[in-house]
Amino acid sequence: MNTAIQSKPKKATSLFTGALEDLRRPPAGQIGFLDGLRTIAVMLVVNAHCSGQFAERWGPNWFSQLPVRTAGWTGVDLFFVLSGFFIGGQLWREIDRTNKVDVKRFILRRGFRIWPLYFSIFLAVVAIALVSGHSLADKQWGWSDVVFVTNYWSHGLVMGSWSLSTEEQFYIVVPLCLAFFAPRAAGLASYRPWLWMVLAVLPAIRAVVWVVNLHHFFVHSPAVFHLMYFPSITHCDGLIAGLIISNLAAEARTRGAVSIFHRIAPGWIVGAALVVGGGIYAVQREVFDFSSLAIVFAAVAWYGVRTNSRIFNARIFYWISRLSFGMYLNHEYFCPWMAKWAMPRLAFLMHAPALANMVDLLLLTMLSVAISLVTFCLIEHPFLEMRKRVLGH
Repeated sequence: MNTAIQSKPKKATSLFTGALEDLRRPPAGQIGFLDGLRTIAVMLVVNAHCSGQFAERWGPNWFSQLPVRTAGWTGVDLFFVLSGFFIGGQLWREIDRTNKVDVKRFILRRGFRIWPLYFSIFLAVVAIALVSGHSLADKQWGWSDVVFVTNYWSHGLVMGSWSLSTEEQFYIVVPLCLAFFAPRAAGLASYRPWLWMVLAVLPAIRAVVWVVNLHHFFVHSPAVFHLMYFPSITHCDGLIAGLIISNLAAEARTRGAVSIFHRIAPGWIVGAALVVGGGIYAVQREVFDFSSLAIVFAAVAWYGVRTNSRIFNARIFYWISRLSFGMYLNHEYFCPWMAKWAMPRLAFLMHAPALANMVDLLLLTMLSVAISLVTFCLIEHPFLEMRKRVLGH
């Protein structure tokens, strides 16, 4: 009896110890620069929501009007580029090694990474809503969250689920397409013309949507931009760009530096991306916004991969990178609470709104990191370990 009672704390301790050890030791081959980019991405999103809520309740201030807040939504596009790069790397390595794609195994691998925490939060939101007496009828009880289509219908119960739906759809469509082409392709480089074509078709689709809705290409409309923001068919440029640079990186590992992108200094590629991205953005910002961001963010990521820059090698970037999924899912639930309840209790700060806004952001970030650390130890890490046992590395 006593042994059984004492075994529970040991198990919990072991659970936390394993997860914390995983956070303490980055795996071999970890690219610190990309950890830094993921940290920037999640902080852009957190600041956008935090400062937006603060300004909505207490009025705008100079900090809430900085580009890092007003353009904070671009953090999602940076996430898309990084996701495209990481999952693309897995797929290109498998294709190069076996000349095929095991679609089922790939989807299960992504499922072990995403589904446990995502559905835990979904169930927690449903439970809290029911206990609080809130009706879920207007969200159809979250059916769109369950099947990952909140980027098209209902907008879901899980905050931020629209971007996860885009990625989940990507994780199904891309492996299926590559599985079809793999036996017919003549090497990794043969995929790139198709990927470049998709990257070019996406703004063309947005241009059609724009003209159909507004009957003119060069007028501007936040409403129509919002219409194109959520669906994956009009907003997945970053994922495709990430696939392209992961293809280039995989080719370099297996075939040597053979493409023009390997022969040009990565700094020049970043410069060219800024010119091209800025140029097409100037033509029509709503239609080319996502294209411009994908080109620039992919070039910056490519720079980090090529140069192995150590600018983001501080351990904190790795920690935030590993916890960023939890932060992305949990932070938005606490933004209204921080703005409405926590900040008024720090009344002495309210005489300096910008400072209060920054303190709000700091406290929210610390809270989000703390909760993400707990969920990483209790939910994410155990399922990642299970994935190793079930599917191997």
